[in-house]
Amino acid sequence: MTSPLRTRRRPGQERSRATFERILDAAAELLEEVGWDGFNTNLLAERAGLTVPAVYRYFPNKLAVVSTLAERVIEEWNRWILAYQDAATEADDPVELWCEYVDVYVRRLRAFPGGVAVRRAMAASPPLRDLDRKDSEAIARRLATVLRQGNPDLESARARDAARVLVETSVAVTDLAFDASPARARRLISETKAMQRAYLKDLLAVSHGT
Repeated sequence: MTSPLRTRRRPGQERSRATFERILDAAAELLEEVGWDGFNTNLLAERAGLTVPAVYRYFPNKLAVVSTLAERVIEEWNRWILAYQDAATEADDPVELWCEYVDVYVRRLRAFPGGVAVRRAMAASPPLRDLDRKDSEAIARRLATVLRQGNPDLESARARDAARVLVETSVAVTDLAFDASPARARRLISETKAMQRAYLKDLLAVSHGT
């Protein structure tokens, strides 16, 4: 039985790959316009210039389409945290580096085709929320490693919890900012960074006895 989150098949031939990508491009576009609740395979087929059976050759339902987009967004987030890990090993100020990478996260998600709409869909669909939760856990584990590198005296359990708080607050406020006016979005992100800056300074100062 095909999982509702999985494609029916991954295309091998060039023509099939082009059709597969055409469906996903149309899905990202459509999702931005109508949102998760308005999104369906009939509209998707029409937008992609295909028949509904042609869409179903690759995707069993709308959830499989959007989960494929979500997996691509998650791959982008994983590249983001890996880049942060690499930069943090040589950073003079790991606190400010994290704040810079919060801005990078926001820019990358805005620039990613359908990225903001996928975030909203992940909040609206329980299976997609589960994907989001698992990825947040993975990112937090990597961030916890960075925190302990910055402060070897930081206990593992606290590093894990602190990393999860940093990830979850960043994501939650970013999601809120995407639905706000540009001016308010900037304020929300700025306040989040100010809060996290103070939190990180406390976490990373323990080894210095302050």
